[in-house]
Amino acid sequence: MAACIRPVLVHSALLAAPERLDLPAIVGPEQTWTWRQVHQASIELSQRFRHASAVFILCTSRLNFLVSWLAALRSRVQVVLPPSAGHAALAGILSSTPRPIIVADDPHAIQDGWRSSAECLVCPPVALASKASPADLAWQPDWERMAVQLYTSGSTGAPEPHPKTLLQLVKGAQILQDRLASELAGGVSVVRCLLCSVPPQHMFGVEASVMLSLVYAIAVQEGRPLLPADVQQALAASPASLWIATPMHLRAFVKSGEALASCKLVLTSTMPLTQQLALQTEALAGAPVLEIYGSTETGVLAMRRTAHETAWRPVSGARIERVDDAIRAHGAHFRSPVGLPDEAEIDADGSFRLLGRSADMIKIGGRRASLAGLNLLLEDLPGLEDGVFYLPGTANPTERLCLIYSGPPVDRGEVEKWLRARLDLAFVPRAFIRVDKLPRSDGGKVSRQALDALFATWQLRVGHGGSSGAVSEPSRAFGFEFAVGSEHPALPGHFPGNPIVPGALLLDHVLSGVAAELNRTVSGLKQVKFVAALRPNETAWVVCEADADRLRFSVQARRKGVLVTIANGTLQLAQSQMPLPAGAAPERGGLPS
Repeated sequence: MAACIRPVLVHSALLAAPERLDLPAIVGPEQTWTWRQVHQASIELSQRFRHASAVFILCTSRLNFLVSWLAALRSRVQVVLPPSAGHAALAGILSSTPRPIIVADDPHAIQDGWRSSAECLVCPPVALASKASPADLAWQPDWERMAVQLYTSGSTGAPEPHPKTLLQLVKGAQILQDRLASELAGGVSVVRCLLCSVPPQHMFGVEASVMLSLVYAIAVQEGRPLLPADVQQALAASPASLWIATPMHLRAFVKSGEALASCKLVLTSTMPLTQQLALQTEALAGAPVLEIYGSTETGVLAMRRTAHETAWRPVSGARIERVDDAIRAHGAHFRSPVGLPDEAEIDADGSFRLLGRSADMIKIGGRRASLAGLNLLLEDLPGLEDGVFYLPGTANPTERLCLIYSGPPVDRGEVEKWLRARLDLAFVPRAFIRVDKLPRSDGGKVSRQALDALFATWQLRVGHGGSSGAVSEPSRAFGFEFAVGSEHPALPGHFPGNPIVPGALLLDHVLSGVAAELNRTVSGLKQVKFVAALRPNETAWVVCEADADRLRFSVQARRKGVLVTIANGTLQLAQSQMPLPAGAAPERGGLPS
């Protein structure tokens, strides 16, 4: 199958091509690492991987990620990129993986609970004095082996695994370069460095900042600049760069009003980009802005220059088609066909326009709309810093939308007036819920589970004397998540053949999480009600509201699109603070504090 790969790969940094070895691979603020040094470090690290079945890479450093990535590929050990570095996200995956290894570059990122299921390594520093010869570094991958397992973001449900072969990832990078060349004379050959504001653990980051770099030997800047000033500084240090970002980063950049220097092209994905924001970005960056439409399942599927076109053009070798009531995608760089979650209008030339995501389509009062489309409208709402529409998953046919937002309080009357001029009355939100910060992921998305938890926190507040309008923050609102793995010793007796998490074990997680968050002990249980059973490996969200001596909590899970209450109750808090043992704190959720 290697013959199917284009000749450019013979000269790629991926295979340690001799003519590429002394070119820069990772450009840091004080040091630059060559491809020779990166490959040498990967060979040394690969010796630690040979007995493993999978390597979970949690590294935030570009250098450490790349070294770990190549080390796993050389060892023919599957790379696993989990949906997040949270405990609950990893617990279920680790329990079903034999001989896993977790690699991180920060020892504090490794949680104590992982050590019982996996070997945990801190990625060693890369030596700069490596003089390995090309013969020492040469290697030949197994192109057709399932080399990497990525996960969907979970923005519309539970994250799902999707394995990829190295051949598929290489083809994806080559197809991406072809499309970039249509807007950038000379293609990626004129790009000296990649500046990436997204993490390498998700599909957009893998394709744009990892594989594009490896296939075409393009250096990547160390770090992940997020603020406009950081992006400006990074671009000034690396002329002729390609900036990889999300619309969230572009919005912050445009608000700053500062121009960018030395930017060849801006590549964006993960959430919809408005034409206005694309035009503003191009004006300030002095470079084209290309938007990717794709998914974890497909990688890049179509692209457009959003400032000048509304239709999406499939990339080389890709096409979409309508089959009955579904949209399917075909391509040479992913396992075809793949069903798409979006509705689309397909033109005769193969280009298409997105009409909304099937899972995002909501029906209120006999009228239908897309949540993604509604959220795009919010970007133009005057005075709104950040916000999303949310429809509670209560299965109530008369349920109405909520507006969950962060930033300064908004004038509800003015917002409703502005929305009525642009929306059907059925979609004007009934409740306005203000939080400290929306729990967006590194890619700018907000998971349905996180919004469920925010809504549940607000319900607790309203149910105990809070206002149903624009709500100010309570004295202490917080949340966390947990999951009980199927291997837990308490499960076999509850009940054989149909295990559930015992109520006492569920309460233990609630109590320890509350104590860790507040640094206070619980002196009593005033009231606890168990409504439904929690299943092994099922993620539970705990949302809490605490006042001076009392705390109300609710434990919830999402099943088949509906929010299910597992348990709720009230706890009595002790007045004094007590130190907690090391490692007692569970993973925190993205709730207001």
